[in-house]
Amino acid sequence: MNQDQNGRPAIVQSVMHEDRPLSQKQTEAGESLARNDEHSGKVYDVLRFPVIDWNFRWQRPQQLSVQFARQGHRVFYFSTVMRALEQEDASFEDISRAVTIQRLDEQIWRVQLCSRHPLNLYRDKIEDPADLRYLRWSIEYLRQLFQMNDTVSIIDLPFWAPLAFSLESNKVIYDCMDDHAGFSSNSSEMLLAEEQLTRDADMVVTSSQRLFDYAARLNRSTTLIRNAVDYRHFSRAPELPAPEVAGLAGPVIGYYGAIADWFDIHLIAYLASRNRDWTFVLIGHTFGCDVSVVQHLDNVILTGEKPYHELPRYVHRFDVCLIPFLVNNLTLATNPVKMYEYLAAGKPVVSVKLPELETAGGLVYTAETPEQFEQAVVQALSENQRTHVAGRKQFAQANTWDTRYKELDKAIHRLFYPRVSIVIVSYNQWSYTKQCLESLFQNTDYPNLEVIVVDNNSNDETRSALSRMTHPLLKIIHSRDNKGFAGGNGLGCNASTGEYIVLLNNDTIVPPGWLPRLIQPLRDRPDLGMVAPMSNHVGNDQMLDHFVGDRIHGADPHWLADFYYFYKGRIRYTDLLGFFCVAMKREVYETVGELDCGYEIGMFEDDDYCVRVRQAGYRLAIIEDAFVYHHGSISFKKMESERYAALWNKNKQYFEQKWGLTWVPPKPPATPFHEIFEPAAIAEKVRQSGKKSILLLGDGQWRVIKRRWQYMAEALIEDDSYLVITYADTYHDKPLVGTRKVGPSFYLTNRIDLFRETMFDLIVYCGYTNPAGLSWTSRFHAVDGTSYHGQDPGMTLRLPDSFVYCEDNMAKLMRQITALLSETL
Repeated sequence: MNQDQNGRPAIVQSVMHEDRPLSQKQTEAGESLARNDEHSGKVYDVLRFPVIDWNFRWQRPQQLSVQFARQGHRVFYFSTVMRALEQEDASFEDISRAVTIQRLDEQIWRVQLCSRHPLNLYRDKIEDPADLRYLRWSIEYLRQLFQMNDTVSIIDLPFWAPLAFSLESNKVIYDCMDDHAGFSSNSSEMLLAEEQLTRDADMVVTSSQRLFDYAARLNRSTTLIRNAVDYRHFSRAPELPAPEVAGLAGPVIGYYGAIADWFDIHLIAYLASRNRDWTFVLIGHTFGCDVSVVQHLDNVILTGEKPYHELPRYVHRFDVCLIPFLVNNLTLATNPVKMYEYLAAGKPVVSVKLPELETAGGLVYTAETPEQFEQAVVQALSENQRTHVAGRKQFAQANTWDTRYKELDKAIHRLFYPRVSIVIVSYNQWSYTKQCLESLFQNTDYPNLEVIVVDNNSNDETRSALSRMTHPLLKIIHSRDNKGFAGGNGLGCNASTGEYIVLLNNDTIVPPGWLPRLIQPLRDRPDLGMVAPMSNHVGNDQMLDHFVGDRIHGADPHWLADFYYFYKGRIRYTDLLGFFCVAMKREVYETVGELDCGYEIGMFEDDDYCVRVRQAGYRLAIIEDAFVYHHGSISFKKMESERYAALWNKNKQYFEQKWGLTWVPPKPPATPFHEIFEPAAIAEKVRQSGKKSILLLGDGQWRVIKRRWQYMAEALIEDDSYLVITYADTYHDKPLVGTRKVGPSFYLTNRIDLFRETMFDLIVYCGYTNPAGLSWTSRFHAVDGTSYHGQDPGMTLRLPDSFVYCEDNMAKLMRQITALLSETL
């Protein structure tokens, strides 16, 4: 597997990917609509960053993980112990080989990540950049291996926060299960980190009301999801009790769970010493609790930890189950899992008085003093259990982990994945519509989606082909006449249910990752009303200057990986968007209304709608890290040129008369070198950029398996104050012609001769081997000796004043170059 120093896999492998079935539901209403279920679409993958290992005490992290898996989510449960490589310069490939992946169950994997140093998640922090890089690469490899797109990370401990927040296409949930200030082992530094995690998380889930009240003050996206029970596991009485309790005579008073510093061992000693005919069975590790006060009592049995699957063999022998905690901040914020499990077995429960027990509605005996506790146990032993068992079991059955999963999944969909409606209008040209839908269903990994196809009374095979489609995401509307682009989209939008609406031409191919990139800015920015992606074919400045792909597959995957990396998170406000693909908030559509059908079958209705959206007080933006392939006006290409021109002129006149303005042609591609071939003009464009200009001369081949000079280019463009021009004849083995914009301030060119009049701030020779062609001027010249493996190709002879660097570490080299460039100020 090839590696990328910036943490991106150079080649995406297709292994171990599992298709997940989607339920189907079809109904007919009016014009034959095939409808989908409430939460249809691909399910998100879950990354669990736990507080305990999978095989430790079976608790909330494992229980919820199992529920996610049962509902079709792939769950990756990380080990609490990292594999420390103890080397500073490990590559992505080294990390990939060291990551350990173990399948635990259907849809659940345990993963051991790699770090630079040994890390203890209860004591250490992820501070060293190498630790974070290795951990992030571990997950990047995992995402590559399983072909993950969107993920939901559930964090149990602040230790994991730097890693989870560094991941792309990832939402972070903090599952707050405890008041961390109540643990004696937690430092003040850890508590500050926990508070910051609570503030920064995309969602906070709490297990008790007290924790909810705390978290909601710091994060508005907080929801209360209490603990629960595996009802089937605990409700059924086993055939035989466990050996330790099978032969016990008299009442058995039992407890299982952690016997730690919040466990009231003195209460047990009090009860056991006063009631010698009662046998107390305490199950669990005793780390952190001094049990010497009960070890001399022959009616107290300390069994040690027991596996989860054996617990019913103990619980069903207990006559009374206990929750004997000390009352402090930790326990006051606790929603005890064991309460639900005890009740599922139908057992009477006696506990100290805790706020969360009130949710059981009087099914639990509570006490505030040892004397009251003893009295409660006596009362529980004397009750007629037949009149109480059914109520306990009924309560437990209403509070299962399956129920909690549904609550959490609903909250996730509401907060992270609001419904998106994609509207596609078709008229004939079935091969294009088919290709568009295939790419949509294959590459749109979004969990809450509907696709509405409006057919404008096609007279080819389109109508019958659409009628045969039964995809669960699909609604099909057959219009009885050709309503044009505006009218067809109006039918689709009015039938949609999404919070966001995407109008997508049927002559497009969507790539992986396109939809979240398009929708997220609308969610993040209240001022935005409508957005659109970049493309290979569009009549304005959404048009890319550099694209690699074809009409069959759309974007080349290597080009797409570079594109996403170079433009990550960038948007550009504008006054005009091309309607081959636009996304808008539903409130915008409801405020502005349908597209104007006065433009008949099409042209200028997109200009018109942009004006209306802006007049309604919303802004428009081009999402520069989103891409959709566009074949380009396939319907209009079928028109005769005279008819096309007449329609264009008619609609242009209609637009100008409606708005009282002269139509202005759209902007060209957003590159300063567009259609400029004069060296003097190019030099002036470089000067006008206001950035420090750098010419990077490598070996001329931009490869998938990167060379050192490519890493240098990527490191330099991280500084937005640099304009980087790089020599390249080929890009991923394809010829590169002209000067092409491949990033916001990054250009590849095979015509470095056109820059001979440009005064650069710095020229870096890092693989270029034509010393006879050194005809560029610069304030500084630098030679990267490492790129030449110690062999001088002649540059230093021709450039006696050049700076020669022989630094293997890229970060250190960049600091040296930055220091050099600072001298040009």
